[in-house]
Amino acid sequence: MTGQEERFFVVLPDHETAAAAAGRLPPGHTRIMTHPSGRPWVVGRTGAEPVVSVEAGTARLVVVGHCSASRSELTALAARTTDPAQLDGPASRWAGSHHLIASVGGRTQIRGSASGLRRVFHGSLDGLAVAGDRADVLAALTGASLDRTVLALRLLGSLPHPLSDRPAWRGVAAVPPGSRLTLSPDGRRHRVDRWWHPPEAVRPLAEAAAPLRRALEEAVRVRTRDASTLTSDLSGGMDSTTMTVLAAREPVALTAFTVENDDSADDDVYWARLAAARLPGVKHIVFPQRDLPSFFSGLTDLAGPPDEPSTALLSAPRLRALRALAIGHGSRLHLDGLGGDQSLSGHPARYHDLLRSRPLTAARSLYAYRRLAGFPLADAARTLLDGDSYRRWLTAEAAALVRGRARRARDRAFDWGGDLRLPPWATPEARHLVTVALRETVRTAVPLAPARGAHADLLAIQDAGRQVRGFHQLTSTDDILSASPFLDDRVVEACLATRPQDRVTPWEFKPLAKAAMRGITPSEVLERRTKSDGTTIAAEGFAAHRRELAALWDSSRLAALGLADPGPLRALCERPYAPRSHEGAFATALACELWVRSAG
Repeated sequence: MTGQEERFFVVLPDHETAAAAAGRLPPGHTRIMTHPSGRPWVVGRTGAEPVVSVEAGTARLVVVGHCSASRSELTALAARTTDPAQLDGPASRWAGSHHLIASVGGRTQIRGSASGLRRVFHGSLDGLAVAGDRADVLAALTGASLDRTVLALRLLGSLPHPLSDRPAWRGVAAVPPGSRLTLSPDGRRHRVDRWWHPPEAVRPLAEAAAPLRRALEEAVRVRTRDASTLTSDLSGGMDSTTMTVLAAREPVALTAFTVENDDSADDDVYWARLAAARLPGVKHIVFPQRDLPSFFSGLTDLAGPPDEPSTALLSAPRLRALRALAIGHGSRLHLDGLGGDQSLSGHPARYHDLLRSRPLTAARSLYAYRRLAGFPLADAARTLLDGDSYRRWLTAEAAALVRGRARRARDRAFDWGGDLRLPPWATPEARHLVTVALRETVRTAVPLAPARGAHADLLAIQDAGRQVRGFHQLTSTDDILSASPFLDDRVVEACLATRPQDRVTPWEFKPLAKAAMRGITPSEVLERRTKSDGTTIAAEGFAAHRRELAALWDSSRLAALGLADPGPLRALCERPYAPRSHEGAFATALACELWVRSAG
């Protein structure tokens, strides 16, 4: 459940039962807007987040988050709106990241973002539909309990769509990213339908650069309009450098943070300093990573968890220390480059699509890609050449999981999704719950896009949105907000409109970002070809805290729920840290365990 500082909002029907239930919401909430009757409509605790509410005629609009539409524009829009569908056109042009909540003629409509960074959930309160942006708040409001099936599913190393979208609470449903929730005037009926569709990926790189640059500039500008003192990540990588460079062009006081690692192979600081030297108006602070909590420290007493199990929890102490540093420098908003990898670089499964539309282009790129990555040719060919539908793929994966044997070797980079494999600590009960869920899902499974690569691209962006949303929930408070403009809808659209062969290429690293930022970002940074992974400091943190982590499994909540055998997990805590054994399924199990302890 949320603590004293976490942000949330709920949308209530115009009914005395819902009005009375508002008293059960977390402390510190306020009425953002009321129904014409005076009963609460939008209620929440928004902290430092911008909120604009307007009304005109029969329409009421509330925008929560950073939005390029001004109050006067929103008022004029409300005045001419007689049907919620009329909002689609104007809202599709707004920059920023926000929720739009509208009441037109008594009908309420709520929508978040296409990337999944801003979510909408709904549930039932004595037969009345209630909605909000946090699943745990709705669970507490409606009396929903934890869903053991979802916790069992979260033990899978890779969750297929749409199972990755299920909230961890029974009776709380998620609105898919890019869809909206419409509630009837009496609050007893609801409908979910799509408002967003990905653009056609047809722009050559030369034509795609300018729209992306404009989208990024507008994304940063809408944040600087609401906060005059900012901080930013400046890791030395292309994505965080892009954010810092664009923010430095705005009339704000900007401080950029770079964490320096002891690892001699980590050259982040060199590139960060090179970029900062070209930004004389930016205050650049470099500090050793040892000034932050070590990896795996402070995990046993976490408060204020996100509203779903997330590996973001494993970074919570470090993220919160960085937030405190930003607040200490007067910041009200912290910019990062999260989501840039997924938005700027297309998923390798796009080659499956290209083989069917541009076979020679795909073959040349795959040849070069194999020389760089060294993947097994037979596995890749088998995966690239098969024409399995999404439902057929999911059926085969579910059958393999039930048998306990993996399918014939495939290259998952080119597939519909990852390998569905339960870890050795999953109990027979967990296996049963996962099997039933998969069988039910297979009957109605529909991909995010008809083509495999387009589906994988969208899934990667939505997975990033889900992960970054967890980061934001852990760090955004009454004092400061976190912002990840690469996951803004307009930015995502500009990236997805680019031809796949120009986003997914072995010839160059993030060519779309280079084309968009050429002449703005220092050219040396655009040509950087190295990337640090942080394995060394993760291993050091694990070694220092392995006994604390092992003790977690002695009183495991997942074990008490009948989902995990603590023995293999405890044994992993006794072994030296290795990415292959400690970063995948183990990290997922650890995050689930921590989340259940904090949220349950």
